[in-house]
Amino acid sequence: MRYPSPIFSVLADKVCARDYIAKTVGSQYLPTRYLVCEQVTVETFETLPDSFAMKANHSAGQVILVVDKHQENLQRLAQTANTWLKKDYSRTFREKHYASIQPRIIFEKALLSNGKPPDDYKFNVFNGETGSPPYVFIQVMQGRFENLTQNLFLEDWSAAPFNRVEKKPSTDPHLAYPPKELPEMLDIAKRLAAPFSYLRVDLYLYDGKIYVGELTFTPAAGEFKLSPPEWDLILGRKFGWPEKLPSA
Repeated sequence: MRYPSPIFSVLADKVCARDYIAKTVGSQYLPTRYLVCEQVTVETFETLPDSFAMKANHSAGQVILVVDKHQENLQRLAQTANTWLKKDYSRTFREKHYASIQPRIIFEKALLSNGKPPDDYKFNVFNGETGSPPYVFIQVMQGRFENLTQNLFLEDWSAAPFNRVEKKPSTDPHLAYPPKELPEMLDIAKRLAAPFSYLRVDLYLYDGKIYVGELTFTPAAGEFKLSPPEWDLILGRKFGWPEKLPSA
């Protein structure tokens, strides 16, 4: 049975996943990490630069991008972080592998341009039978924390033959063309996903460089609804079985 495997917990942990990413594709694809802690106080922020990203390692979506800490209520930020630490994310959507992750808060470099995050490229990699090439589709997310949009592409940057229900697409004309870094991004995603039947690899382009955001085994906790609906089954058939997972 594929789920849950201990390796899922290791790589879903945003602290531990960095070792796997560094060994597999190189540490140059990791954002600078400032601090990891198990409790946050106002004094914690004294050691940090003015701008940073604060995120929980054991969950999804618990992240705050700070442009200037001097403009923030640091007591409130600390309270938010400590609330995150108390949450058992595995109970939210029954994603069991999150239960084994030791809760910690990560502070790392905020990838911001004019106070806004870069586009989020989510590479969904399916590895089928041995010897067959992986199937990849890419979610491009724009407007995070504001007006979120999502466009789906195949690896040749043609439009995917399906869409995600309840996610509106962007009309940004720049999306008509793939980023020049796409071949390198595809290589990174495929190498990280190689041991698994499926893995989503989140990448960012910032200041001319590629960064790995996180690795995800169960996007949307399996509630990823597609249109037309038959693509749920089509994509499911692209999983390789049986899957020989690496040890944790």
